[in-house]
Amino acid sequence: MSDVPAGPLAGVNIVDFTANMSGPMATMILGDQGADVVKVEPIKGDILRDVGLRNGGVSAYFANLNRSKRSIAVDLAKTDSKRIVDALLDWADVLIHNFRPGVDAKHGLDARTARSGRPGLIYVAVNGFGTAGPYGGRPAYDHVVQAMSGLAAIQGGDGDPSLIRNGVVDKITGISAAQAITAALLQRASTGEGQELEVQMLGVATAFQWPDGMMDHTVVGAKSNEPSVARTFRLTKTSDGHLSLILVTAARVKRLAAGLGIDGATDLPDSGPAGPATGRILRVAAQRFSTMTTAEAVDLLLSWDIPAAPVVSLDELADHPQIRAAGYVDEFDHPVLGRIQQANPAVSFAGERAGTLRPAPTLGQHTTEVLVQLGFSQPDVDSFRRSGVVPSPGD
Repeated sequence: MSDVPAGPLAGVNIVDFTANMSGPMATMILGDQGADVVKVEPIKGDILRDVGLRNGGVSAYFANLNRSKRSIAVDLAKTDSKRIVDALLDWADVLIHNFRPGVDAKHGLDARTARSGRPGLIYVAVNGFGTAGPYGGRPAYDHVVQAMSGLAAIQGGDGDPSLIRNGVVDKITGISAAQAITAALLQRASTGEGQELEVQMLGVATAFQWPDGMMDHTVVGAKSNEPSVARTFRLTKTSDGHLSLILVTAARVKRLAAGLGIDGATDLPDSGPAGPATGRILRVAAQRFSTMTTAEAVDLLLSWDIPAAPVVSLDELADHPQIRAAGYVDEFDHPVLGRIQQANPAVSFAGERAGTLRPAPTLGQHTTEVLVQLGFSQPDVDSFRRSGVVPSPGD
């Protein structure tokens, strides 16, 4: 990893007041693509610095969300912090925060104040529920929004509702925010005007749920008698693990039935979507696969051109031959954590990373560097330290 930003967003300045996962996911994507992201942390740091395996004030969780950024630590409760915030906003092309509605105004980071005299600034607020409706202004985390958005209900199927054991809402919120920011930057390039964006986690999760999860609830007043697509998201047990397979088309159903010698295979249609016989055939197939190893079953399915894959454990994921061959994961040297492995940016540009990846910073690592870059003198920096606006080295 290098300290020199490069990539398609080189020259874009982002001041980032976000913490936890949703906002940092967005700004890491933009930083990986070359934007100069200055992460403004409280004096005690982003809460994720203390979650999970950690060393020297950097956790693996934090490192996986805050690569390609610079960190400064500022006590926003101190009066003099306004001088730093104003300088950052004058420098920035994009301001992003994930304060609850109302908290932003306490720090002078509401849209009206931040954009006053800065018509080109792109202002981004990430929150759970916005301000409208009975949930407006409430605190929100991924778990809560999964419950509200139907994700927990669909995970439960015919049984009890269940949460996806992953911060999926936080991450899709971050990806949505990153996409919206690049759209706003493109608009500003032609109009010269900034934009005010709000990214609500519940809104993102609802949109994410809708295409397939709500397909049977889309046409008002109509009810589908066909099995839900959600039923296809099930694993098949083998003698030594599990696999995932999906049919979708009638042709694959017929090939599966013929390949396993299931009765009635010759009577199945050759084209169109998978029909009503699919459930019966899959039940018989599951019995057959339970006596095979995962590798044997997957090889057999692929020989019939049926999409299938083994369930890969977390311990095996980074070293899986496909993951390594495709370059999805690389190893890096982190100055505090040591040797780490991380996922590469999900999108490549001409087969390469979009920008130069830089290691997640220690708390306040770049405070002096950024303050000097913003035009503050060394006496100014010393004054900020004495008053506790920014930490002193070694704090």
